[in-house]
Amino acid sequence: MLPHPAFYMASGDLNSGPHACTTGPLPLSHLPSPGQKVENSQNLSSSEPKSVQESKGHVTHEHEGVTILVRRSSSPAELDLKEESQQTHGRCRERQKSESTGSDMAVGYSNEAELPVSPWQTCEEDPELSTPTDAVADSDARHWLQLSPTDASNLTESRECLADDCSIIAGGNLTGWHPDSAAVLWRRVLGILGDVNNIQSPKIHAKVFSYLYELWYKLAKIRDNLAISLDNQSSPSPPLLIPPLRMFASWLFKATTLPNEYKEGKLQAYKLICAMMTRRQDVLPNSDFLVHFYLVMHLGLTSEDQDVLNTIIKNCSPRFFSLGLPGFSMLVGDFITAAARVLSTDMLAAPRSEALTLLGSLVCFPNTYQEIPLLQSVPEVSDVVTGAEDVKHYLINILLKNATEEPNECARCIAICSLGVWICEELAQCASHPQVKDAINVIGVTLKFPNKIVAQVACDVLQLLVSYWEKLQMFETALPRKMAEILVATIAFLLPSAEYSSVETDKKFIVSLLLCLLDWCMALPVSALLHPVSTAVIEELHPSRAPLLDYIYRVLHCCVCGSSTYTQQSHYTLTLADLSSTDYDPFLPLANVRNSEPVQYHSSADLGNLLTVEEEKKRRSVELIPLTARMVMAHLVNHLGHYPLSGGPAVLHSLVSENHDNAHVEGTELSSEVFRSPNLQLFVFNDSTLISYLQTPAEGPAGGTSGGSLSDVRVIVRDISGKYSWDGKVLYGPLEGRLAPSGRNPSFQISGWHHHTCGPQSNLFHGEEGDDVLDKLLENIGHTSPECLLPSQLNLNEPSPTPSAMNCDQEKEIIEVILRQSTQEDEYVQRCHSNSAVKVTSQGQPSPVEPRGPFYFCRLLLDDLGMNSWDRRKNFHLLKKNSKLLRELKNLDSRQCRETHKIAVFYIAEGQEDKCSILANERGSQAYEDFVAGLGWEVDLSTHCGFMGGLQRNGSTGQTAPYYATSTVEVIFHVSTRMPSDSDDSLTKKLRHLGNDEVHIVWSEHSRDYRRGIIPTAFGDVSIIIYPMKNHMFFITITKKPEVPFFGPLFDGAIVSGKLLPSLICATCINASRAVKCLIPLYQSFYEERALYLEAIIQNHREVMTFEDFAAQVFSPSPSYSLSGTD
Repeated sequence: MLPHPAFYMASGDLNSGPHACTTGPLPLSHLPSPGQKVENSQNLSSSEPKSVQESKGHVTHEHEGVTILVRRSSSPAELDLKEESQQTHGRCRERQKSESTGSDMAVGYSNEAELPVSPWQTCEEDPELSTPTDAVADSDARHWLQLSPTDASNLTESRECLADDCSIIAGGNLTGWHPDSAAVLWRRVLGILGDVNNIQSPKIHAKVFSYLYELWYKLAKIRDNLAISLDNQSSPSPPLLIPPLRMFASWLFKATTLPNEYKEGKLQAYKLICAMMTRRQDVLPNSDFLVHFYLVMHLGLTSEDQDVLNTIIKNCSPRFFSLGLPGFSMLVGDFITAAARVLSTDMLAAPRSEALTLLGSLVCFPNTYQEIPLLQSVPEVSDVVTGAEDVKHYLINILLKNATEEPNECARCIAICSLGVWICEELAQCASHPQVKDAINVIGVTLKFPNKIVAQVACDVLQLLVSYWEKLQMFETALPRKMAEILVATIAFLLPSAEYSSVETDKKFIVSLLLCLLDWCMALPVSALLHPVSTAVIEELHPSRAPLLDYIYRVLHCCVCGSSTYTQQSHYTLTLADLSSTDYDPFLPLANVRNSEPVQYHSSADLGNLLTVEEEKKRRSVELIPLTARMVMAHLVNHLGHYPLSGGPAVLHSLVSENHDNAHVEGTELSSEVFRSPNLQLFVFNDSTLISYLQTPAEGPAGGTSGGSLSDVRVIVRDISGKYSWDGKVLYGPLEGRLAPSGRNPSFQISGWHHHTCGPQSNLFHGEEGDDVLDKLLENIGHTSPECLLPSQLNLNEPSPTPSAMNCDQEKEIIEVILRQSTQEDEYVQRCHSNSAVKVTSQGQPSPVEPRGPFYFCRLLLDDLGMNSWDRRKNFHLLKKNSKLLRELKNLDSRQCRETHKIAVFYIAEGQEDKCSILANERGSQAYEDFVAGLGWEVDLSTHCGFMGGLQRNGSTGQTAPYYATSTVEVIFHVSTRMPSDSDDSLTKKLRHLGNDEVHIVWSEHSRDYRRGIIPTAFGDVSIIIYPMKNHMFFITITKKPEVPFFGPLFDGAIVSGKLLPSLICATCINASRAVKCLIPLYQSFYEERALYLEAIIQNHREVMTFEDFAAQVFSPSPSYSLSGTD
């Protein structure tokens, strides 16, 4: 096989006529015109003046073969590669006598520069202009980039030959115009340029490369549009011909070595190199090509020219790392250093966001590649060494610095997200890196940052760490508690200004902090929440330390009642100064950022078009911060230590209604018959809560009526946080079975509380004979209730020390008096035992009280709670029982009690370019199935009692689906591979469910990038595309509509490990769904909706009556029923 000619040729010896030999930018031999047989021809470029060759590093080459410019075929049946191609592509083999260069995919953008023809001709025709004497490249770079004929031939990616059915110009028998002949002639026309790096004029040189970029971009678009389904119903076969996207490589490599006067052209060359090598590669570049490419990139990344750094960092996206090219990790250290240099400059045009995106995409690499090589900037390439510097430490220091000092808003957000991803990576790998505390410090301090977009990203990262609280506790025991303390102190710090702020984002951010605090409270064990807050400031002012949960309720109370309570309860609040420690600096300085475009708020005129005046007043009357704080308090009271219930995490609120276990109601649904029950009464408490008191018949162990008691009390509560049901069997039921067995915790004890108790836990009432029960009781009280201890901190059963003012004689006298009194008491007890008149008959176990009416026990409970008193009348009212109230109660019970999201998940296999083939997938790869399994729990839709997201129980939308839930959020994933696809109707139904979701997860194993239009839908505001990499990592791209605000923790261009992928994707999807919903005008959360429904019920159905009428209604809820007795 004949070698290739040099990469670049001169243009001064071009012959005219159809048989002229042309030279081009890539290895090209003399190519005949269409219809002429191929003959051996001589390369005329060797006649170029020697001075030109010397000044430009040329070499010439006599060659005897023919190079065919037809692109590599994707069909092995037609095109087979030779031995070299077998190494790079793996399948094809040599068949015939021609050669072709491979191509690749890249991402680029069109350049609008125009290139006139006349300046080129002027330069090429003048031999002096084509031989610039001052165009001397860097000696070292020139030495390594100067190509010999063998080097040039080795830079071709693959060699392949066509079958006989090709045109004559390509060595076949076909005459006329064909794609291969057209491609060859196009290359010959392009070859008229010769070596464009010989152009003397820097301005023209820059225009040429600008045009080359524009030309390359068009070729890339052509490649992107090849094999695309036109009807979106079936995927076409792979293209036989693909554009030569790496054909300009020799020109580009040499252009980077030109002197500084050709700087504009050099920048264009670097831009095109980056675009060329950040595309998915159709054909893998061979080792010689990669050697030259890595050297060019190394020289550019270590260049002293800031413009070169900016160009490379701006145009070389993290996709380069996702391609997994052989040896790509050699440049990781150079990229980190170059990005740091870009971020340290004050240039306004510096690509700061791109630099931090690059750094953020590398945070998981140090754990995957244990020792990343660092290419040092040395004169000789042979001196390239492997760096022993801690790359992780260097990388995180840059991120920490820019997370506090970066002036660009978007770049600051990316830096914070990168720190969050890195913290999760370190916790998942159990690396225990010391800088984790520094990263948490930066994130915690950013919560009080004035720019609420940046602060919201920090809040999202802190919320992400909730799922890693156990790992944090293993890292440092007190770290999870520290998170809750940071949130409490930050809320207390921001509340006064947010209350009176006219900016809606200030109030919404306090709401985000409150919800984040709620998630941390529900995740931490109760023992951690009851742990006393220990800081130097608090211990100095208040020796008796309060538990963390106490401070949480205090700041919630301040949010409800207003920050004015700070002055009344200043010693109760946790301040930022209280957080100061050796590991946390709450006053870490943060530099300001340049704000982005102002958020567009709806004016009152816009709202007037949407709402009536009355509705708008009602909307404004609901205060967001107090309402959220009330919801958080109600949630903690009802769920702390109880969630999840025995029914699983899908069950949060009670499914019990007033008709259940009601002997006076026969229907299975809530109906007006319930209001006529004599054992039920409905109340309003504090104008915010609906309470139903119901007296139900007691059940025995076997389900029948108990022999000891006839009734139980049930309380059903409806408030802004949900619906709850409490049974009062312990209060008024029989004693049998109510107490827990000896030595075991009672069944109603809050789980987790026993972990925090210490000291003796033996049974105090069943000790051995002769034991001092009182001594044991006092000792146990001291252990379980340390607040009862005296200031001396001695146990209650230990004798107190002798008072300092008492001498020994006085102490003896006191002891004698006490002993004398004890002796007299013992003598009196003995006399009473011997006197039968003083003895008292033994008392048996009291029998349960018989109910004297259908509402008797409910009245007792109301009386015990103090609700029947006159003082409670202003806060405790009855409800009017009518059909309208019944409808509104049903509507209220149908409202969600948690935040809900539905996310679509698509699987794209190799070669799938249309919606039908994508939707028809019934299963995916093992990596995909593992990822879906990590998103949540697989639930049976026929029995699932949580959020369904529109899925059906009859199996028409699948049998199972991944489901994720906490006490505050529910997520259902509409997975395309879980839904049936056996008919056109099922595909239509599948597309309807998936397409209507606002957030799409796309798992793509296709060799081409995912196109948004494959799944036609008006929704899908956010698409999160996952591309598996060769090193078991995953490259993430995020596309969103322009109006959707920034969200985290993942960002466009992130690269994460497999351990982190499900949790990070789930958290990002939730935040993306929230970001989309916040764009909906007048969007309300679940508790805001419940508050409006409750307000409407209370205003329309609260009964206004005298105290006497109220007492009569409590005594007899339904007067139509005769009472069996009186109190």
